[in-house]
Amino acid sequence: MTDEKKKEFTRRLTQCNSSEMIVIEYDIFFSYLDDALEAFELGGEPFKQAIRHADAVLKNLQDSLNFKYELANELYPLYNYSRRQLALAQAAHKKKPISNARNVMNKLYDAFSQIAKEDTSEPVMRNTQTVYAGYTYGRNCLNEAAFDEAGSSRGFLA
Repeated sequence: MTDEKKKEFTRRLTQCNSSEMIVIEYDIFFSYLDDALEAFELGGEPFKQAIRHADAVLKNLQDSLNFKYELANELYPLYNYSRRQLALAQAAHKKKPISNARNVMNKLYDAFSQIAKEDTSEPVMRNTQTVYAGYTYGRNCLNEAAFDEAGSSRGFLA
């Protein structure tokens, strides 16, 4: 994953609510799958590392399930299946298991994206900089600027 993508995901995470956070985790997962497919021909460590990162995202999603809700019992086996497919892709060095995992996760991604659009809850992180886009334009891109609110403190409060 490029540094630019990491910065984009970080910026998105600082501004998101809990539903959007799940969508961002899925985006990170898909980014790692793309990295794995790019490194597939080379094989070796870059391919394995991308698969491990994608698996870590799935493990995080799996570990954060709340089993008080029925939905968690439905999601756990799907995440588990996708993790097994990634393990198979890494062990057998095949592309097909990666596409199997992507297909399952794509369907879940679509559902979570719809939920996130309807969620109007507050951002998860507080005391973050507000990001404004469009104040200035670069030659070939839109510039974003982060501003602190007047008099706000983003440090630790005792």
